[in-house]
Amino acid sequence: MFDSPVDEIKNRLDIVDVISGYIKLKKAGRDYKAVCPFHSEKTPSFFVSPSKQIWHCFGCNLGGDMFSFVMQIEGVEFADALRILAKKAGVELTRQDPKLKSQRSKLLEICQEAAEFFEENLKKNKAVQEYLKKRGVLSESIKEFQIGYALDSWDALYSHLTDLGYKAEDIEKAGLIIQRTENREPRTNRNYYDRFRSRIMFPICDISGQIVGFTGRIFSGDESTAKYVNSPETLIFNKSQILYALDKAKVDIRKEDKCILVEGQMDVIMSHQVGNKNAVATSGTALTENHLKIIKRYTENLFLAFDTDTAGEEATKKGIGLAQKLEFNIKVIVIPEGKDPADIIKKDVKKWEKAINEAKPIMEFYFDNSFSKFNSDKIEERRKIAQQLLPSIKRIANEIERSYWLQQLAAKLNIDEKLLTEALAKVKIAGEDSYFSQENQSFKNKIELNRLRLQNQEENLLGLVLGYPEHLNYLIDNVNLNYFTNEITKKIFQSLKKQKSSDKINIEKIKKEALPNQPYYIDHIIFQIENYDWDDKEVLKEIKFYINNIKSRCLKKVLSEKSLAIKKAEREGNTKEVERLKNEFNNLLKNKI
Repeated sequence: MFDSPVDEIKNRLDIVDVISGYIKLKKAGRDYKAVCPFHSEKTPSFFVSPSKQIWHCFGCNLGGDMFSFVMQIEGVEFADALRILAKKAGVELTRQDPKLKSQRSKLLEICQEAAEFFEENLKKNKAVQEYLKKRGVLSESIKEFQIGYALDSWDALYSHLTDLGYKAEDIEKAGLIIQRTENREPRTNRNYYDRFRSRIMFPICDISGQIVGFTGRIFSGDESTAKYVNSPETLIFNKSQILYALDKAKVDIRKEDKCILVEGQMDVIMSHQVGNKNAVATSGTALTENHLKIIKRYTENLFLAFDTDTAGEEATKKGIGLAQKLEFNIKVIVIPEGKDPADIIKKDVKKWEKAINEAKPIMEFYFDNSFSKFNSDKIEERRKIAQQLLPSIKRIANEIERSYWLQQLAAKLNIDEKLLTEALAKVKIAGEDSYFSQENQSFKNKIELNRLRLQNQEENLLGLVLGYPEHLNYLIDNVNLNYFTNEITKKIFQSLKKQKSSDKINIEKIKKEALPNQPYYIDHIIFQIENYDWDDKEVLKEIKFYINNIKSRCLKKVLSEKSLAIKKAEREGNTKEVERLKNEFNNLLKNKI
C-alpha cells in the first residue's frame, strides 16, 4: 500500500512519459533533453532525469517533479495536476466533500455535466443528427468530439444543473447561463437563462482533455441570431490559450512534425475523420502568441488552411507575423474562394490531401497573392505591392531569410535593393513595441539573467559538495552565510554546516530541515552538476572556482555599500565617520572579507 495518491501516481508513471506527452524529448546520455517550453531558446537546456524522476531547465532555472511540470505547463494548481496525473495513472482519488472543492474544480465539473446533458439531447433529436450526417460527420466523430445539442429552451440546462445541486452563481461563472436584466426579459420566471439555445454544441477541451467551454452553432432561429456563440472568458477558459482539439491532436502533431491550423470546429472534425489528426483551430479569437508558443512545444512546422480572402485579413496577418517572429516554418494550404476544408473533404478528400501536399511557403503565398492583384509593370502598382509585402518581410526573424525575400522583391519589381532596404527600415508594424521599450525589456532581461547566473553558481557549489561529500569541511571552512544571495541556498548551507565532519551527508535530513515543501530541489541541484560531467579530480578545483566567484561578488557588494556610506558621511561633514568607514573599507580589501 502507498502512503498517498501522490506516491502511487509516481510509482505508476514515468516522468519521461508524462513530459513527452507535452513536448518532444531527445535522448542525451542517461537523460533526455528538449527546448524549454517555459522560455524562448534555440539550444535545448531543458533536461529530464529518469533515474531521479525530476526535470530542470538550465536556462530559466525552473525544475521539479512530474506534478510541478504539469502545474507549470497547464497553468493549474496542485489539486488539478493531481487529478490530471491520477487519471493518466488510473489511480482513483477519494471523493472530495463538495464544500472543499476548489472553484476551478467546480467549474470543470459543471462543464462536464453540461456536455453530457447536450449529448443526451442530441441522441433524442433526429433533425440535428440528420443535419450532421448531411455535413459528412460520422457517428464515431460525434462520440469522439462529444458533439451535443442545446435545446430550444430558455432554461433547460439551468434547470438540469440546479436539479443536480449546482448553484446558479457557479453555473454563471462557468459561462453557461446569463443573469436577467431589465432591458432583456426572456420568457422565463427565473433570474437566469441559458446562454446556448437551439445550437449544435462543440465542447472545448484544455490540453489534458478537460472540458472548459463550448462553441454553439445555430441550428434553428431567426436570421439575426449569431451563427456561432462561444463561451465567455472564465476562470477555466482563456480563448487566447486554448486550441480546439489539441488534446486529441498533440500526439499526431509531434508524430507528423506539423500542425494544421484550420478555422472552425467542423474543419477540425472532418480533418481528423479522414486521418489528418494533427489539425486544430482557435476558438472565437485570432491566432495569438500564446497559441503559437503552445504549438511550438510539439512542432515548428505550421500549415495554415485559410481561404485567400481570410489570409489577407489584418488579424490573420498579425497572427502569421507572430509565427514568423517565433521562427515557425509556415506554409499556406490554399483553399478555393468560398470553400472551407470541411466542404472539400466531404466532396473529395483527395483534393484536400493534394492541397496539403502542395502547401506554399508563407512568403511565396504572399508574393503570388500580391503580384496577382496588381500589375507590376505600372509604377503606382509596384508601390502597392511593396507596401503589402515589406511588413511581412520585416516580420521575418531570421536575417538571412529576410535578406533573401528582400532580394526577390527587388528583382521582381526591378528596383534597386538599397531603396527597398531603406523603405524596410521605415516600415512600422502596428502593435509592436517601440525600440525603447524593447531596449528596456532587454535591460530587464539582463538583470534577471544575471540574478539567475548568481543563483546557479550557488547551486552548483552546493551541488558539488552534496555529490562529493569529502569536500564538505573545505566548504564550511571557506564560506560564510553572507556569501549566499538566495534564501533556499542559505537554508541548504545552514543545514550542511550541522553535518560538518560527518563521513556521509544525510541528504534526506537536509530536505526535511531546509526544504520541507520543496524536497525535489536538492535532487535537481545534484542533477545540475551531474549534467556538467565534471571529472572527480577536478571537483575541488571547481569548488574553489565557485567559492572565489561568490566571495568576489559579495566583496564588491559590501565595498559598494561602504563607498556610498563614505560619500554620505563626507557630504554631512562627519570626519570621524569618514575615517572609520575608510579603515573598514581598507581592511575589507586586505582581508577579502
